[in-house]
Amino acid sequence: MSSTNVSIKGDDKGDARHLEQTNELASSHPHLIDENLVRAENEDKITPYFIFLISIAAIAGFLFGYDTAIIGSALPMVGTDLGHALSSSEQEIITAGTTIGAIFGALILGGLADKLGRRWAMALSDIAFTLGAIIIAASFSVAQMIVGRIVLGVGVGGAAVIGPLYIAELAPTAVRGRCIGTNAFFIPFGQTVASALGAGFQAGVAPHIAWRVLFALGVIPSIVQLCLMHWLPESPRVLILRDQRDKAKETLQVIYRGATDDVIEFKLQVVEQYVRATTKLQSQFSFKERVAMYWTKKPYRRAIIAVSGVQAFGQLTGYNTLLYYSGTIFGLLGLKNSSAAGLIPSGGNAIFLFIGMTIVDRVGRRRLLVTVIPGMIIGLLWAAVSFHYLTLPTNGQLVEGYEYSKALTGSVLGAIIFFTMSFGLTYSHIVWYQSEFLALEIRAAGSAISTTACWLANLVVSVTYLSELETLGAAGTYGLYLGFITIGYIFVLFCYPETRGLSIDETSEIFSDGFGVRKAAEMLKEKEEFARTLRDREMATGSVE
Repeated sequence: MSSTNVSIKGDDKGDARHLEQTNELASSHPHLIDENLVRAENEDKITPYFIFLISIAAIAGFLFGYDTAIIGSALPMVGTDLGHALSSSEQEIITAGTTIGAIFGALILGGLADKLGRRWAMALSDIAFTLGAIIIAASFSVAQMIVGRIVLGVGVGGAAVIGPLYIAELAPTAVRGRCIGTNAFFIPFGQTVASALGAGFQAGVAPHIAWRVLFALGVIPSIVQLCLMHWLPESPRVLILRDQRDKAKETLQVIYRGATDDVIEFKLQVVEQYVRATTKLQSQFSFKERVAMYWTKKPYRRAIIAVSGVQAFGQLTGYNTLLYYSGTIFGLLGLKNSSAAGLIPSGGNAIFLFIGMTIVDRVGRRRLLVTVIPGMIIGLLWAAVSFHYLTLPTNGQLVEGYEYSKALTGSVLGAIIFFTMSFGLTYSHIVWYQSEFLALEIRAAGSAISTTACWLANLVVSVTYLSELETLGAAGTYGLYLGFITIGYIFVLFCYPETRGLSIDETSEIFSDGFGVRKAAEMLKEKEEFARTLRDREMATGSVE
């Protein structure tokens, strides 16, 4: 990305000349002038304090991961502790409770993110995480556990919207992908921790104690984040909305510590420019009219469809079934410690997501999806075929207690690993880049809509999985997910543009012309030419002097 940026170095006189030349060129490239073209010295080097800020914000991702994955380890340990052995439908409803709550959390807390600010909306998510975990751990009935899972889900949904939104607005453009990727990485990291704790508790703790403790442990990170919330600055964009320009400038100075006052002022003006678009929209139109505009104004609608589609197809891959029902599926395969086996999808996802987030700013979001999704297709095709031959002796069904072929069981596990590798490199983190595609005036609401689409798709998967295993069999179930992935790949090819090298405010221009796949490439090319021209002018000016 450095090839598309211009570094600001030297004395104030040089900085002023650079800004003057930048603004002069802006007249012919108005849609390209933003903070991405004026780059602070060492902008791509993240300070320890900024790492601290991003880590605090990313705790929301950890909570998201832990609380969605712990059900796979804890639920099989419940036994008759809720008054009777749980039926398949009760397990599906309990598992889906978090998803149902997440839908409301995404809509409500995502919608409040502008009014309350990103920090306080995140704090409300932490409160929901804490209350939900306490209710679940103290459950003595199915109804109580479902209520706890719904409350917990409100926190999950809020965190899914606000975490990436906050980090995207706080992070420098040069490293924005890696910063959002940090939040995304904390999700499978939380899932891995949940699976590891589940394996340990299953091996050495009485089940009637283990499942309660596993759910109760979820309060620790939420309380930690609440206690550290004081040190999180508010998003500069929210501060400008509140007419707190000085505080917004202070936050930018923290983010761009190597920048001169001129550069900070330029970046602040860019923020103000886009905030004015928000206030103008809110003052001229009622809430009902603004909601209608999300669908009647074509650039808004296209952006929301693009990010919502990727969010939904990320869930329809079926990956989360390997987490939510890890104890069930791996137990049916005959593995002795089914919770430990849950480390296969969660750990593999975490490792390859980390690789994906480190290369996403260089390779690009779209390019990763287009290149790697075929690996997911191969993985699920492999799994469906392996399941078919594995379950031939049991009429296509996975039967508890039956000794399946070790070779075919190994083949299924190999397919799951291959599928998880590809998922970790792509959907696992790229679905959370939705804020990049949305204009500021619809960013919070658009993020809420796309995340709601994510949770609706998740709900469909989580409440039907066990029923699908019984009716379609394992081969048919993963064949169904294979079909969804293939449709999702076609969607990405035609509707998901590249945002690498474009700033978060600049990407709103992409959807002015269709879904912007071609326009994004043209804008990046124009931007590179713009930066090259600016460098040549600076060199010529320097030679004259």
